Amino acid sequence: MIGAQQDVYVVLTGYLKSSRKLGERAEVQEDLKGSLKVVNERFEDAIAAKFMVVGGDGFQGMLYFTESLFDLYYALFENIGYRFYIGIVTGGISTKMSENVGEMDGEAFHRSSDALATVNRKGGWVAFDSGRGIDGIITPSWNLMADAIWNWSERQKEIILYYRKHGKCRDAVRSASENFGIGERSIYKTLRTGRYHLLRSVEDALKDVLN
Repeated sequence: MIGAQQDVYVVLTGYLKSSRKLGERAEVQEDLKGSLKVVNERFEDAIAAKFMVVGGDGFQGMLYFTESLFDLYYALFENIGYRFYIGIVTGGISTKMSENVGEMDGEAFHRSSDALATVNRKGGWVAFDSGRGIDGIITPSWNLMADAIWNWSERQKEIILYYRKHGKCRDAVRSASENFGIGERSIYKTLRTGRYHLLRSVEDALKDVLN
C-alpha cells in the first residue's frame, strides 16, 4: 500500500552468494520469488515497495522505517533458501512512490547498490549506510550476528526461529518443546549453542542505536 511521500526510506538490495554455482538459475529465481512473496505478505504494513527479484540473482525492496529491519532480516534468512549478502541504506528517493521498486530511483537506491558492492568486495554479509557515525558500529556488529546465524544447523535454525516468533520466553520454550517433540532442556540447549540470547542482546543494543 502506497502512503504519503516522506523524506527518508530504507532501501535493501541483496544478492545471492555464489549464485552461478547454485545450479539451474531459473529454478533458483523461482525459489527466490516465492520466498520474497512470503516476506512481502508478512511485512505488508512496513513495506513501502515490495521486495522483488532484480538482475536474476538479486532482490530489492523498500521499508518506511528501520523498526522492522531485524525481524525482516531474520525473515529473509528463514525463507530464502540460499546464502545472500545485502546492502541496507537510509536515504531519499527522487521519483514518485510506486509499489514496484524497479520504477523508483534516487540516492538511497544508488547508495544501497554501493553498499552491496562493498560487502561483495570486502566479504561479510551486511553493509549498513545511514551516512552517520553509527554505521561503524552497526555494520560490524550486524556482520558478527549474521556470521553466527548462517552457521546454525538446519535444526538450530528451525527451533530458534520458532522460539523467536513465539514470544521469546518460557511459554515459547514450552511451545517449541511440544512442536518439535523434544524436551524443554533440548530447546534451552539449542538456544545456548546457537548463542541466541547473546545475539538478541546485540540486536536490542543496535535497535537503541538506530532509534
